[in-house]
Amino acid sequence: MQEEKQVSEEAPQASSEQPESSAAQPEASMEASAEAETAAAAGETETPAEASVEAAAEGETAAASAEETPAGATDAAEPQQAAPAAPAKPKRELPPPPVLKGLIGRKLGMTHIYDENGRMVPVTVVELGPCHVVQVRTPEKDGYHAAQIGYEPMKTQRTNKPMQGVFKKAELEKPLRHLKEFDIVDGQAASGQEVRAEHVFSEGETVKVTGVSKGKGFAGVVRRYGFAGGPMTHGSMTHRRPLSSGATGPQRVFKGKRSPGRMGADQVTTRNLTIVKILADKNRVLIKGAVPGGRGSIVYVQKQ
Repeated sequence: MQEEKQVSEEAPQASSEQPESSAAQPEASMEASAEAETAAAAGETETPAEASVEAAAEGETAAASAEETPAGATDAAEPQQAAPAAPAKPKRELPPPPVLKGLIGRKLGMTHIYDENGRMVPVTVVELGPCHVVQVRTPEKDGYHAAQIGYEPMKTQRTNKPMQGVFKKAELEKPLRHLKEFDIVDGQAASGQEVRAEHVFSEGETVKVTGVSKGKGFAGVVRRYGFAGGPMTHGSMTHRRPLSSGATGPQRVFKGKRSPGRMGADQVTTRNLTIVKILADKNRVLIKGAVPGGRGSIVYVQKQ
């Protein structure tokens, strides 16, 4: 009896729930039909299912692209797009190369050529320049008029900070190893100018060359100064010795006394040399005769 009562009590509850679901179904069908009508009227709207599918596809493509591109690449690309490239600084116009009193070069060695008469002429090959004007000395600032030129480029880290500023101000690509001042004979000098041999010298001109002579080590007076030496026979025991050191009264040796010592490695200037030929394409000059120094040494060729 109790089971029958429970069944009878549950039956009305189920019957009461069915009308609610049946009532909800017409409302859902009405809403779906209304949405279909609005979509058909607009012609451009999408169904919720299609919109959700497209949103999911867009999310997948964005995630894939984020995985493929590294984070640093986007960060590096943004500043490049934001900051435009600065325009290149125009180079300043320089006057024609001036005529200086001399140039810096390097001795390459000796050879010989033949003149128009067929005579052999011994010449020294000097690589003269190209030199660049580093600084200009003016009477207002320095008290004299000259140009400081440089020769042979070198690495930037091989010079100190003050000289790096000097070369940067002259707008030179690299620092120069050898620097020397020469008087300005003609023209206007400006920092950064390139001066070559054909700008300063001409064939047949008489010049003087300054360089450091070859070092020959310790030598005696016979080799060093050309002393005659003593007798070689008849029992003489002083053949190549300098003997007396001077007067005995002052009790000292006078300055300039010629005695054995280090020979060579001194600054020497050879005068009355003639420029036989200028090879402008190779920056080389053929000078008649010998010049001080060994092969590869630095020399200064000046007008005489």
